[in-house]
Amino acid sequence: MNNRLLILNILLMSMGLAQDAPRTPSLHKPPPEPASAYDQPLTGYEAAVLIAEFIQNLEKGLSEALEAPIHTASAGEVSLSGKHPQWARKALLELKRRGLIPPDFNGRQPIKRYQVGIILARYAQRLDARMRAQLGNPIGRTHFQTQPRIALPTHHPAYASLKYLAEGAWVGAESLLYRQPEGTLRGKELPDMLQQIAQRILERYTREKHMEEPPQ
Repeated sequence: MNNRLLILNILLMSMGLAQDAPRTPSLHKPPPEPASAYDQPLTGYEAAVLIAEFIQNLEKGLSEALEAPIHTASAGEVSLSGKHPQWARKALLELKRRGLIPPDFNGRQPIKRYQVGIILARYAQRLDARMRAQLGNPIGRTHFQTQPRIALPTHHPAYASLKYLAEGAWVGAESLLYRQPEGTLRGKELPDMLQQIAQRILERYTREKHMEEPPQ
């Protein structure tokens, strides 16, 4: 367990999410040593901690930068069913407040890419709705014609989520999320996905440089 917690802390540091790191929407940093942590599969609990920290960091940064309350958590108390380690409970509660915990979630087992895709798609939809409510319609592109092939049958429970991420370029077309969605997520993949989510929301609602497709 101590080794897994060390790996998790390394990944948190890589995204600028350690407790002593500044909380800003910028989350992408070069991998720290030991780089082997980036090759480790992530369990559901570890992914939950990373994603929950990202969400809190992003929403705090957006709220301060835009001077508007950008919060996606539902009001009221929520509770968890089953037994979960204490170090993961806060993160799981943050995800549950937003309706982000995917079906068949097992925190102790390695998490599949498509399960993370479900979480990210739900969050992107929720965040986008909140941004629209506070700022109005997006000023940047919201739909991209050039999209990756999703290596799942259309009836798969995660297909619609991955399609949503692809259509909005929330996660880049080169991601293994689309090409190998049923594979196990590794530590080095999640920081890039989260950074791309943050980048896309900024491109939609601020006058940052947009990800435009070349003219046809």
